[in-house]
Amino acid sequence: MYKSGSPIQTTGQNLVGLWRPSFTKVDNKLYIFGGGGQVTTDLHALDLVDMRWSTVQTKGTPPKKRYGHTAVLWRHYIIIFGELDSLRYETQDYCNDVHVFDVQKNTWISPEIRGDLPAARYLHSAAVYNNKMFVYGGFAKNPECTYVLDELSILDLETFTWSNRHAIPPRYNHSCTLIGHKMYIFGGKDEHGNTVSDLFTINLNTPSYTPHHVLGPHSLSGNSMVLLKSQHFCEALCGKLLVFGRYLTGETTNNGSSCNAKSVYGLWMLDLDTLEWSKQECNAYFDVGGWNYFTVIDEPVGGYQSPSAMLMDGDDDQSQAGTKNLLFLGNTDPFRPQGYDHFRDALMINSECLGLYDIPPPQYSLEFAQLLNDPELSDFIIEPADGPEIHVHQVILMARWPHFRNIHKSGMIEATQRHLQIPEPHAVVYALLRYFYSDCLDDAEPWEIVADVLVLANMYILTRLKKICCERLYRRHLTVETCGHIFERAIFAQEPGLKALVLEFMFANYGAVLKSNVLVSMSAQAKDEFLEAVPQEAVLEVSKGRAAALAASPVVTQQSQTSSPASSADSAAAASNPSSTTASSGGFVSMSRSVTGGSLSISSGGGMDLSAMNGMSVGV
Repeated sequence: MYKSGSPIQTTGQNLVGLWRPSFTKVDNKLYIFGGGGQVTTDLHALDLVDMRWSTVQTKGTPPKKRYGHTAVLWRHYIIIFGELDSLRYETQDYCNDVHVFDVQKNTWISPEIRGDLPAARYLHSAAVYNNKMFVYGGFAKNPECTYVLDELSILDLETFTWSNRHAIPPRYNHSCTLIGHKMYIFGGKDEHGNTVSDLFTINLNTPSYTPHHVLGPHSLSGNSMVLLKSQHFCEALCGKLLVFGRYLTGETTNNGSSCNAKSVYGLWMLDLDTLEWSKQECNAYFDVGGWNYFTVIDEPVGGYQSPSAMLMDGDDDQSQAGTKNLLFLGNTDPFRPQGYDHFRDALMINSECLGLYDIPPPQYSLEFAQLLNDPELSDFIIEPADGPEIHVHQVILMARWPHFRNIHKSGMIEATQRHLQIPEPHAVVYALLRYFYSDCLDDAEPWEIVADVLVLANMYILTRLKKICCERLYRRHLTVETCGHIFERAIFAQEPGLKALVLEFMFANYGAVLKSNVLVSMSAQAKDEFLEAVPQEAVLEVSKGRAAALAASPVVTQQSQTSSPASSADSAAAASNPSSTTASSGGFVSMSRSVTGGSLSISSGGGMDLSAMNGMSVGV
């Protein structure tokens, strides 16, 4: 188990002295080839299960040393194209060769290429769709000069034949992200060498392959998101683009220019439905050292397994859903000694801590829901703790509910009597059964029911249903009045992502949460977990006007019967510093009624420290 938000030091044959290689995800491994610095023709791999580097023992003739190339996955082959020759950097030799690595046989292949070869290049991008590799842009040269390519080249991977090149906006050192049948081109440098932060999209189902301008460098919806350097990493998750790179941050003058600006690593997210950018509050993770790669990796339910194990163990709801983890590679050392390892340390962040729930679409028709509780056609009875019995169908529940199927396989008395008691309220049980029939939750379901269904889904290991409940509670129902109850249910359901999101909300609305007595009404376990998540250096920030009002009246301390008294030192500090109130580890401090706002501030500058929370871990 690797803790979300805590750096992991990789082991094995690390890539010391190597920079900017290509990365290709294949199952539970990252394959790395080429790069600058101390580069060889070796193929390296990072095992994502134990975070150990190794050198792959290959057969065949490997490509020569290179960097600025692309490496994409097609079936069980890694396709490498283009480069700047690492052996001849002074002469700037560019290449347009194609090499193939068979992952199953660990063998390099040099295919016979047909068609008109595209221009030799490097710092281009590539994506595979429908058995074709689409190569966008890049940096090239002719006998007279170097230039930026404005063409899209297409390689048929079944015949290895190059075909049409189409006019596109010239770009190099950009990113290419495939979502469905669309290729998104973001950032990089234009033909003038300027770093840009615009976005284009190309429909790969339309043979004209016409690029469409989606966002300009200033279409940022009020948020300043401009790349400082052209190099960045872009991934798609839940219909959104995640962009990781270096940005300028600082104060802004009246004419819009930046002053006191500094370069920071940052993660931004673009909602492709609304075309709005949002900055993700995880910059504190990258305050120290350098971070040189970012991607999104899958974590199947139950941790990483072999493909054969997944086929044997996968069932229904569980096999449909898994957790996505954001993986960053870098080095947390503040300085770069000789023999610097750009990829020594790994950092994983559970995507659900950012509110990103990757939920597969429903697989069943809503028409099945009409059969639920039909006495005439049913052959089984579910009895809730209250209310009337619910008539169901064994064949549907056996297909959709592993727990029900196990009851039948074991020959339990419930199976023979065709009667099962579930000690939960009728509305909660009915919502659970409706999910089995329709593969979704009713949109009108009250939040209290959704919260209780979440706990049931955890009990019955219904992973997809858990994600539906978590996202519903976070997106639609998280308020000051509901946050305490949802926080408790997140703990009971063992949902660290939802727990982190609720804590972030409670910290951001700390004043209102204190005044609503939400904390006092929580269970002892929930209070303990809340207090443990509050760092010792946290303070409640209050504006100057509100601080003056606070100074005019005493601070009142409220304590629950289950929590220990706040220390006298904390009380004295609160009284002597009316502009801030400390959340102590022993009790809850509330402000006088004249203060209506305020948020919990953590001095690290990066928002809530997820690594300090109980249960904040991702399985690998």
